[in-house]
Amino acid sequence: MKELQLVSFEQAQRLKAAGFSWDCETFYQDGSIDNCHNMINYNTNEGYDEDRKEDYSYFGEDDGVCSAPTTALALKWMRDVHYLFGEVKIGNEPRGLFFFEVFSKYGEFLCGSYLEGDDFSGHYDTYEEAESALLDELLNVLKTKKLNK
Repeated sequence: MKELQLVSFEQAQRLKAAGFSWDCETFYQDGSIDNCHNMINYNTNEGYDEDRKEDYSYFGEDDGVCSAPTTALALKWMRDVHYLFGEVKIGNEPRGLFFFEVFSKYGEFLCGSYLEGDDFSGHYDTYEEAESALLDELLNVLKTKKLNK
């Protein structure tokens, strides 16, 4: 069985800074992935077992510890909390390469990854690579939106 892709450590740190606070089973500690086998919010210290409170006391305070959601959950958080939507599509030319588009909650096109000339940097070999790049772009858009407020 294939597992869902977790966000990278850098993405997890950016999500934490952006306010991601949904429960996850996995987390990063100093760049390494760990699994607690119960759902807690590692970014804010919520949802931990009271009997094991001392085990979680540093969560939420330490920049080296952050929740590690799946990319799909992080994208859902972007939709549900910030009303930013993204779509991964498969390209016609060249065939088989993936790209993404970003939209506001009103369907306004914000940005995307496209082929420019012979530059394939905006296209990705796998859906998962495009999905991860989409999350990076959504985090950039969210940061820009917050700076412009």
